[in-house]
Amino acid sequence: MNKLLRPYRPRRMAIDMTEQEVADLVANSPDCLTGDLTGRRPEFSLKLAGKNLTLRSDDGPTIKYSFIDRHKLIWDSGEGEREEYYEAFQIDKSIFLVAYLIKDSRPATSVTAVLDIEMNLMTLIISTMGTPLAARYVGQKIYHGVIESEGTRYSLAWRHHPTRELVGGSMGWSYRDDICSQHIYGSPYSIAWVILNGPGTGLLGTAPCKYYKINDHVYLYSWVETFGSGQQGVVLMNLHLMHDVGTFYGITHGQRFEFYAYGARGYNLGSYNTKDLFKW
Repeated sequence: MNKLLRPYRPRRMAIDMTEQEVADLVANSPDCLTGDLTGRRPEFSLKLAGKNLTLRSDDGPTIKYSFIDRHKLIWDSGEGEREEYYEAFQIDKSIFLVAYLIKDSRPATSVTAVLDIEMNLMTLIISTMGTPLAARYVGQKIYHGVIESEGTRYSLAWRHHPTRELVGGSMGWSYRDDICSQHIYGSPYSIAWVILNGPGTGLLGTAPCKYYKINDHVYLYSWVETFGSGQQGVVLMNLHLMHDVGTFYGITHGQRFEFYAYGARGYNLGSYNTKDLFKW
């Protein structure tokens, strides 16, 4: 049988776990911040170091951030200050992706934030291990709002917002010389991907997905593999640079817990005109 045509049954590859088993795996994963797809990740950014920002969600938390240096973050959501290791990446002139795992949280909780420090807008993706479907699945809440800092003004109306501008499009992403995949933005609510080369060549997956417009050439999207391992993927892509940065969070089919930032070079694989055929 042609290996490229072998059946792919991701749910059968996922081992059922209890909440305690997930917590134990998280606690015994000191290398969770590393992963296989970091080769084309942007360099860590220093440009947030020394800044004090307040992220105020329209319908969620308000969090005060003090970026002490390249990787030290002090944050407070009203329950006292916490210190975390964080990573920040610049994807556009004033747009950054910030990622951190909340130390000793249970259920384990990660934060991936998109910050536009010129427009003073932000999007927060707060993700926790465990959903009503499975203890290993990632649950996420996404909040939009503004960034407040001393002496700055922010928009009362404009926000990062859902978009269908990507629908019908397709992008190739080259993570390493030997790993490349295709992302297909088939509807406003879903994504499909095909592994073009590397481990798993020829396999295809699909998942519910949420898409957001950050500016006229930067887009954010996120999915959770609810029919497979339950992992979350986040992509923040710049279509002028044809490059992205993102995070993977959750437990792999190989039973590895991870939360790490990755990056890839992108190229256009064509599109078809379907975005106006869908209704919200």
